[in-house]
Amino acid sequence: MIHLEDRDVGELLDLRATTDALEAAFGELGRGEAATTTRVRASVGSSMASGMAAIVPAAGISGGKLYGTHPGGFSFVVALFSTDGGVLCTLDGDLLTRIRTAAATALAVRRLAPSGARVAALFGTGNQSRWQAQALAQELELDELRIWGRSAQPVDELTKWARDQGLPARALSDPGDAVDGAGVVVAVTSSYTPVFPGERLGDNVLVCGVGSTKPERRELDGATVAKAALIVTDSCDGAVVECGDLIQAASEGLVDLSDVRELSDVVSGRVTRPDHGVVLFESQGIALEDVVGAGLAYRAWMAR
Repeated sequence: MIHLEDRDVGELLDLRATTDALEAAFGELGRGEAATTTRVRASVGSSMASGMAAIVPAAGISGGKLYGTHPGGFSFVVALFSTDGGVLCTLDGDLLTRIRTAAATALAVRRLAPSGARVAALFGTGNQSRWQAQALAQELELDELRIWGRSAQPVDELTKWARDQGLPARALSDPGDAVDGAGVVVAVTSSYTPVFPGERLGDNVLVCGVGSTKPERRELDGATVAKAALIVTDSCDGAVVECGDLIQAASEGLVDLSDVRELSDVVSGRVTRPDHGVVLFESQGIALEDVVGAGLAYRAWMAR
């Protein structure tokens, strides 16, 4: 059986191609031509096992991701099948997860960012931050990429890396200053408290919340959620049980979760971005994204 390690995935996957493939797959999902499940978890103490699956008939693939959560982090494995049931390959899922998560952000920016946005703010300096920076640079003609984190050293390191990639990056120490005047704001942290003041947001901006994937986590404050004229997620079924930003805002009476729409609605044309206003995209990470990315990596491997 073919097994693609993270180093293989890094050589085989291209962010733009992954974004384009996700755009097609979300359109198929919106038209009922693809399907994906919510995440299921089993836990004992501090240990947890999780899994999710998807099928994309147009690409001839199905599969899913299994992963273990432990005090040191995560261990991911993705299995890819053909739609006739044959096993195609397995893949390490760490780098694949980073790339498909960034591709989902890129797709949200492509479809939901205000026209002409040229300033972006990136909150977070962890292992997904470089891919998120590339996603912003891919979809926007950036004049400035503002970078914020809780610790100065990783902020400086990420800023230097971004500049080395040719991005107009600048480190900021004040989170309010980071969002002031930004057209796109991305938060990709593991924070349990909001990372920037929503009242400093402009009135025509896309906010992407990437890290709030557990009910107790919260990157975005109530002001941010309450300002949103449109809230989109990659999975409504997942968001109502996982997305701490929305769950906690709903408990405060700031949002009705039944008003949240899915990215597949946007891509398939059932939902359009308002002409002006704050738009919020909450990224939970769904199996459709993993399977699409795995399919691209497998086809690139076979082409070699």
